[in-house]
Amino acid sequence: DELEGLIAALGEKAEGLSKEGARRRKRIENLVGLLEKSLYFYESGPTGNGPSGTIVANSTGCSSVYSSTVPFNPFNTPWVNSLFQDAQPLAKGIFEGVASQVAADVRALRIARLELDDAYIPEKHDAELKTLSWPQFTLDELRLLPTVLTIGGDGASYDIGFGALSRILASMTPIKMLVLNTGAYSNTGGQASTSSYIGQDSDLARVGAAHNGKRESRKELGLIAAFHSNVFVCSTCTSLQGHFLKNALEFLTYTDGAALLDVYTPCQGEHGIADNASARQARFAVESRMSPVFVHDPRRGENIHDWFSLKGNPEPEKTWAVSTLEYIDGEGRLQSQAVVLTPASFALGEGRFKKQFRKLADDTPDAVLIEEYVELDETRRQGKTPFVLSTDVRKRLVRLAVAPAIVALVEERRRFWSLLQYLDGQHVSKMSAEYRVGVAALQAQVKALQEDREASLDCLARTMSELAVSSKAPSNGSFIPIAAAGAAPPAVVPAGAPAPAPGIGAAFEYDEADQVKCTNCRTCYQDIPEFFEKVRITDGGEAREVARLIPGSLGRVSLTPELQSRIRRVAANCDAEIIR
Repeated sequence: DELEGLIAALGEKAEGLSKEGARRRKRIENLVGLLEKSLYFYESGPTGNGPSGTIVANSTGCSSVYSSTVPFNPFNTPWVNSLFQDAQPLAKGIFEGVASQVAADVRALRIARLELDDAYIPEKHDAELKTLSWPQFTLDELRLLPTVLTIGGDGASYDIGFGALSRILASMTPIKMLVLNTGAYSNTGGQASTSSYIGQDSDLARVGAAHNGKRESRKELGLIAAFHSNVFVCSTCTSLQGHFLKNALEFLTYTDGAALLDVYTPCQGEHGIADNASARQARFAVESRMSPVFVHDPRRGENIHDWFSLKGNPEPEKTWAVSTLEYIDGEGRLQSQAVVLTPASFALGEGRFKKQFRKLADDTPDAVLIEEYVELDETRRQGKTPFVLSTDVRKRLVRLAVAPAIVALVEERRRFWSLLQYLDGQHVSKMSAEYRVGVAALQAQVKALQEDREASLDCLARTMSELAVSSKAPSNGSFIPIAAAGAAPPAVVPAGAPAPAPGIGAAFEYDEADQVKCTNCRTCYQDIPEFFEKVRITDGGEAREVARLIPGSLGRVSLTPELQSRIRRVAANCDAEIIR
């Protein structure tokens, strides 16, 4: 539509020129010819379908093998298969070639608008536009370019192709890089890669069954990419549909530089999981902090803490998330127990870590849960056995001892998660909260001192008045007025003590005995997570999810006007009407 409008307007402009404008008329006619050629390509072109919206450069690997078996191919766009390690440089070449062709269109569009405004000066503008290339394009002009997308596994992106990938990240070229991260060289037998985890077994390990699993820490490609200039990075998984789809759109539309989408991708054969367990295990990888999701978007805010976001992870301000383990007790009844989710919980369900667990006898002394064990120093660990809770095939509760490799895995994943929490700016909010508590304590202390001083003055005035009455001395107006005597003065709040929270108890009523009436409408723990959380309970022999009041929350949360509004909304929408 824009091209047709420009061509029509230029035709009218040429017709309206006087005889003296023959030279300009010829120039406009040549410009119309260029725009008509562009219009042909944009409308249909040789294929009849117009320009493609995407061009794919695919590294050799699983993704190229399963998507390019003749005669079936899922791609309706130009697709090229390159060597294992150089999809990114190939994409760069494709992008530059297409951009140079589009530059001719952009140059013609700019000149056309100048001609219509009678502002085109050949001696000036020809020199400016002679070397026009994509870095000088406006945002609208960049959108004329197709999306150039690379697809590769972690071998092609984390390992052999890493240097080439880093070079493109640093080039500021708006190329999109999709990484299908299986944590192994899946296409060639499952060897460990730099994206593999500590303790992970692999088919081609040098010493076979005697091998204790990978020893090196995992390379974090997302973090490395984020520390290149102006790069959009998202680490995600497809089983978190909302997180994946929202950030895939951000990834595809980002134009300030390169963009990388690192997708946790279970490989059933190499991970040792069932075919139908892929989505569940991908989600569990996020919940257990094995593969947290995060976004780094340089367009948000002005510092690194604004750019990073951990939204999508469960309980992002805590070290570990909590879940519920259901089991059958000795009397055959269904029971449930809260358990902490750690990378050990995740590893337990995958064949690649199978050798790292063994059943622990019930009478084993000094057995310690893995999340508690990793908090101990080396001296306090002596003689203790770390374990995780699970259930056997009969759904009976069992304890499984973990090998040193799993301890190292949990520690390494905890360090990575702590780093993400720091980049997310959680230390800043924590410092701010501590600062607010300190200020509130000082304010309470000052208030108490003022009240104590006023009480002392009242006492002094009363004493002087009593002395005056007993001496029968005439009053000459010089006495201090007597204030109304009240209760004993309040005690001074010790320095550093937190200020008491406003009356949360008056904000709403909730009887814990009503918990069984909860319909799990999700209103409370989604809208006021300061007070409520989701748990599983056993009711009538069946396990179900309900909401419960977080123990101690009433005494530590300040009642702001915004929070009061949310509480009123929850009380009005509680299906069971147990929050009032």
